This record gives sequence, C-alpha cells and structure tokens, in this order.
Amino acid sequence: MQTTKHREARLPWYTIYPTVSEFSGAVGAEAYEEWLRNLPADDPASLYLHVPFCRSKCWFCGFPTAITRHDPPILNYLAALRDEIRLVSEHAPQALPVSDVHFGGGTPTLMGPVEFLALMEFLRRHFALAKTATIAVEIDPRTFTAEMAEALEAGGVNRASLGVQSFDPIVQKAINRVQSEAQTAAAVEMLRRHGVRSINFDLIFGLPHQTVQSCVETTRAAVAMRPNRLA
Repeated sequence: MQTTKHREARLPWYTIYPTVSEFSGAVGAEAYEEWLRNLPADDPASLYLHVPFCRSKCWFCGFPTAITRHDPPILNYLAALRDEIRLVSEHAPQALPVSDVHFGGGTPTLMGPVEFLALMEFLRRHFALAKTATIAVEIDPRTFTAEMAEALEAGGVNRASLGVQSFDPIVQKAINRVQSEAQTAAAVEMLRRHGVRSINFDLIFGLPHQTVQSCVETTRAAVAMRPNRLA
C-alpha cells in the first residue's frame, strides 16, 4: 500500500539532485561561480548539453522542449549555448579535463551536421576532452540522416541513445510518436557504418494501451537489432 501511495503522489524526480525545488532566486550567478571554481582541477568532469527542440511533442515527455519546424530558433539557441560554454570554461579550473560529453534534449541532432561539428570544435577549444572521452548523443530515428551520422563520426561520437519507447502502433499513436521498426533499424545501421559502436535503446513500460504481450514483442524486436544496452 505504501508503494502505491508513492507511485500516485506528485513528487520530484528522484533522478535529479538537487531537486528543482531547491533552486530559487537565492541561487544565482555567485553560487554557480563558486561551484565551478571549486571543481577539482585534476578530477575529470562530465558535460551535459541540452538542445531543447523537437519536430513534434511526445506526450509522455516531461523534459523542457520546444516544437519547431524551422532552423532560426535552433541557431539562436546554439549561439547562447556557445556563450554558456565559454562562461563555464572561464570560471572552472583552467584546462579542466573532461571524460564524458552528453548531448540530450529534445533532439540534439536537429542542429544539423555543420552546426554539430562547429559546436564540437568549440567545446574542444574550451575544455580538455580526453582522447578516450565518451561522447554520447540522443537520437530520434525519425529525423536522423546519413549526413548527420557522418558528422557524428567526424565529431568523435562513440555512443548513441535511440528513443524507441514502444513498437506497438496503437501505443505509438497514443503517445504521439509513430516510429516504425524500419526507421529504428535504419538509424542503427547508419550509426554502425559510421563507427558508433555503443548503442542504447530507450524503452518505456507503463504507456497507454500497453499490454504484457506488446511489451514482450517490443523487447524482442529491440533485441533483434542488437543494441548494446536497453534502458
């Protein structure tokens, strides 16, 4: 009964700490600057870059995103993101080593091949990315292209996370994310052809109209594509 109460309660995400409610007007630039300044200079850091744009809204998604069919909002955001990278690098220890870079969203690959490579070059100018760094990108197979796969390879990406959620057409329609198995398989093939060997599939259980059987069928279809990980 206690477990049921927790599941039904509207609580902060346990995966985010400090929780969003901990941030207020009292947590400003000075606190952020102090956190950056006190990072251990010899302890590798991880960088997360959020690209909050999608072509359509998945109705299960709770992340901050904006729907756009045009490039100018994305380009304007990338300019602001470069400013943030520069500011963080200026206040963090000089030549801070970085062992992990993760592009999340949203749909990071909407920025386009040229923009992605320019952003990676900008990152490398401001941080000491290790040669063995994990560089991961979240991908929507519905909008992924061969040109973007080529850019990921050129930028050093070695891990990709593909949004799958469910292969059941009824569930897909209910969550506003219609995506065929063929689209997912094509994205996997492009990634592997361009040297991205570590591939993750995101699956969600508990979506509208899901059944035990449809979950089993989705899992079997996902496993058949041989991802390195299911999450």
